[in-house]
Amino acid sequence: MRFTEIRPTAHYLASHAREVPWHEVVEAIFLTKGPRRKGDKFEIENGALYVLFEVSEGVIHVINAKRQ
Repeated sequence: MRFTEIRPTAHYLASHAREVPWHEVVEAIFLTKGPRRKGDKFEIENGALYVLFEVSEGVIHVINAKRQ
């Protein structure tokens, strides 16, 4: 998967930014080699975090991030 930018969605900022800081989300995305596909979105589960995002036009849009 190729991307040039990672952006938070309004939903992430309003509902999940307090629970999971942005730097942890970005770190999880960069450390994961193969995120699992869920329809047209992708998810990462690394034991500590769950991250849901979509990719459009080379930009990752982070929708959801939760602690497990």
